[in-house]
Amino acid sequence: MSANFRDKPQAGEVLFFWTEKAKGTNRKARSGEIRAKSADHARYLLSRQGVKAESLKKSRGNGTGKIKLAVVASFVRQLAVMIQSGVPLGQSLGLISGGMTSKSKRSMQSVVRAIRADVESGLKLSEAMRKHPRCFDTLFCNTLSAGENAGELDTALGRLATHIEKSLRIRQKVRKAMVYPSIVVLVAIAVTLGMLLFVLPSFKSVYSQFEAELPALTLMLLAASDFLQAHGLVLLGAVGLAAYSLFQAYRKNLKFRNAADVLLLKIPFIGDLMKTAVHARWTRTFATLSASGVPITSALESVAGVAQIQSFQNATLDIRQAVASGARVSDSMEKSQIFPPESIQMIRIGEESGRMDAMLERLANQYETNLDDKVDTLSTVMEPMIMCVIGVLVGVLIVGMYMPIFNIGGIV
Repeated sequence: MSANFRDKPQAGEVLFFWTEKAKGTNRKARSGEIRAKSADHARYLLSRQGVKAESLKKSRGNGTGKIKLAVVASFVRQLAVMIQSGVPLGQSLGLISGGMTSKSKRSMQSVVRAIRADVESGLKLSEAMRKHPRCFDTLFCNTLSAGENAGELDTALGRLATHIEKSLRIRQKVRKAMVYPSIVVLVAIAVTLGMLLFVLPSFKSVYSQFEAELPALTLMLLAASDFLQAHGLVLLGAVGLAAYSLFQAYRKNLKFRNAADVLLLKIPFIGDLMKTAVHARWTRTFATLSASGVPITSALESVAGVAQIQSFQNATLDIRQAVASGARVSDSMEKSQIFPPESIQMIRIGEESGRMDAMLERLANQYETNLDDKVDTLSTVMEPMIMCVIGVLVGVLIVGMYMPIFNIGGIV
């Protein structure tokens, strides 16, 4: 049996989870949540309700811990299924939080318990979730609120679950396309540094016995080896500092980020993949919001936040402003010169037929299929190219190290 007591939240209050053991044959064990300023305050509030807590545990976050998107997606999907099956909201949240026993879900469990306490105190689900922005962003909560107002909470949760799962899949696809080349390049750099720092120096004693002049390639490799041995740590620190500075500049400097995005979009294969991923995320988000009944101007404002590339964000905000002034979405998209003509045409058809949400859904599916194809193509093209580059690099190192020995052998 579960009971939950919660006075009106005040500044400095946190969530505590309590349990009370069974007493006698007519009293069952109870558990629940309560907001209080301290453990003593929590016990005091519980005592006023006739509860003597045997165990009192402070929440470890209310969403402040790191929570993976996959865990959030799983929670929303489970909640959608339970609500669609007719299970009451409070009971659904309790069942889901009770099943989050693994270490990777502890932070999410705290969030779900806090949401349940708020819901059972009278808040709407969307209002309770707004307290946890690291799990549920504004787009999520606005969509859920629209579903609540329309009396379609189960449908809204189902759409949001699908939206998060699709977004997660897009992220995983892009990461898959980038991770393998990155790992291979890092391995190549490590092998090169290992040969220059540890293997090549052992050949110096052999080279010192040669009276002939060393080949230019070998001299270059020896110079690189000597430089790395003398200044390797300084170079490593400089590279690390430069990488950190570039990362911070990309995060905080809008002009730098715009320039970097433009440069990235011009890289063969990579730029095309990024554009397709942004289009897929853009149309999927717009489709979810449109189907949930969110006004177009509000939907476009939320869509701009998920674009991630500044040019797409600016174009989306311009489209929103034009639509707010009475223009059609398709006409505004055409003026932005960011979206492909076929996408604009499909949305125009959706507007004319009054089924723009269905057309956006179809367009999102199309972009996601294209993204899958581009990731597979990129992997197919990049793998042999990277292996060839690594082969040439290692080959040059080996030839440079053994060339003096080959030359001496030829002379003899």
